[in-house]
Amino acid sequence: MTRKRCFQEGSLFKRGTRKKVWVARWWEPVIGPDNVPGRIRRSEVLGSVADIPTVRQAKQMLSDLLRKVNCGDFRPQAVWTFRSFVEDCWKPVLYPTLKFSSKKFYDNMIDAHLNPVFGDTQLRLITKDAVQSFLTAKAKSGLSWKTVKHIRTAFGTIIESAVRDELLAVNPVQKTRLPRQGPVKERAPIDSESVTDLIAKLADPSRSIACLLAMTGLGIGELLALRWQDLDLQKGFLSVRQTVYEGHFDEPKSKRSKRCIPLGPKCAEIFAALKSAESVPSGLVFAARNGSPLSRRNLLNRQLKPVCKALGLTGVNWHWFRHAHATLLDSVGAPIGTTQALLGHSSSEITREAYIHSVPADARRVVGDVENLIGPKRTQIPEWPEMANALIN
Repeated sequence: MTRKRCFQEGSLFKRGTRKKVWVARWWEPVIGPDNVPGRIRRSEVLGSVADIPTVRQAKQMLSDLLRKVNCGDFRPQAVWTFRSFVEDCWKPVLYPTLKFSSKKFYDNMIDAHLNPVFGDTQLRLITKDAVQSFLTAKAKSGLSWKTVKHIRTAFGTIIESAVRDELLAVNPVQKTRLPRQGPVKERAPIDSESVTDLIAKLADPSRSIACLLAMTGLGIGELLALRWQDLDLQKGFLSVRQTVYEGHFDEPKSKRSKRCIPLGPKCAEIFAALKSAESVPSGLVFAARNGSPLSRRNLLNRQLKPVCKALGLTGVNWHWFRHAHATLLDSVGAPIGTTQALLGHSSSEITREAYIHSVPADARRVVGDVENLIGPKRTQIPEWPEMANALIN
């Protein structure tokens, strides 16, 4: 049987000697870590006696504070700390449903950023102002805007779970704003010459990996999880069945990610060159000496990044080659539906908005085509000195 909530009037008293202030106290219902209802003593300074000279004014302010507690739809908040809620309530429910890479993402956000600041703070005491100050400090510390966005996303997801469990009334993280995004580093332009030059400078196995990524549009995790039984070099196609992240194999991201991709002659030649007499159907195409999958991080730091630095290419990682594949498909006139199917995207909007970039040569060509359609003939354009004088006068 639910205990009936009693109407509270609270209590008032003055505190201080030289500068006295009004202090209000009342009992507030809460939910303990064991989900047992309880109550805690709350107190709050209303203001100085000089600003609130009469008891009547102080009682009116106390009554305003207690209105939310005395109303019929008041929901008790939790006294869980952020750390205890995450470890004892949130992770046990959510983590069994997540991929390994998603678990690593949340673990990094929680351990490196959220727990050091909010770990010992009760959920009910996490305010919008505290979260906003936290995000601003993270941005000023030198973290990228994208990283700050990831921190806010993870934080908001956890707090929203507490709201759904009726441990909190509102999600303060949703009321915050991301700091202003500063200048974004330019990525290396995507065109066939840039991709070809970069691949040519790489050493194997990164050269073969980069070439296959650019020509098939596979993700790096999909390519490193590829096994010989997933290839049919005679018919010219491969099947995407798995992905790998830091040595852990998992299902692809979505249903559309499980797909068959046609192989051109050059891709078939690369795979044929990689295959040896010792290759077994269940073996990985790209494997370390002990048979385990190669580390994308080691390949990136030891082979790809040094070559990119020498060539003056910025913003290039393994995912850049997947973007290059989509962009080059668009430049040769591939329909958006075909590109979406090859990349395994769930919607064409993702393909169009995030993966297809302008190729410089194509941009120059189409701008010239537009000028030819609507621009005046050269004989109709005044010489620059005459135009300049006309503008000045």
